[in-house]
Amino acid sequence: METNEKLLSVVFNVGRMIREKIHSSNCLNDFTHSEFEVLKFVQDKKNTTMKSIAGHLHIKPPSVTPVIDNLVEKGNLKRVQKADDRRIVYISLTRKGLKSLQEKYKNIHNTIRKVFGKLSDKDKKDLIKIFEKIHAENI
Repeated sequence: METNEKLLSVVFNVGRMIREKIHSSNCLNDFTHSEFEVLKFVQDKKNTTMKSIAGHLHIKPPSVTPVIDNLVEKGNLKRVQKADDRRIVYISLTRKGLKSLQEKYKNIHNTIRKVFGKLSDKDKKDLIKIFEKIHAENI
């Protein structure tokens, strides 16, 4: 098997394994992966727009609307209109959303710790460096 083919296979298999472990351990409970990603992004960006969230998820803005609607309905996000321009709507995290996100992070960290537990700290840092390099070059 060619090196690039092997790399692709390993990346897909590890990604699938991590998603399955997170799913089977109920880390996200009542959240989809996309909803969790949105909550993390909104926490990092504070007040953000639908367009920014869609860009982060690499999807078109209309496709992010149902995800935002679900999170607003669950009480995790809120829409806030800009005072001087009501056409602009910011998305922000509620207290409930922050609490839910912190709870999910704790659960996910425990699962990730188990998945990568056999790697040394140096291996983990090298892996992070490699993935950050790949991500930075492909944005």
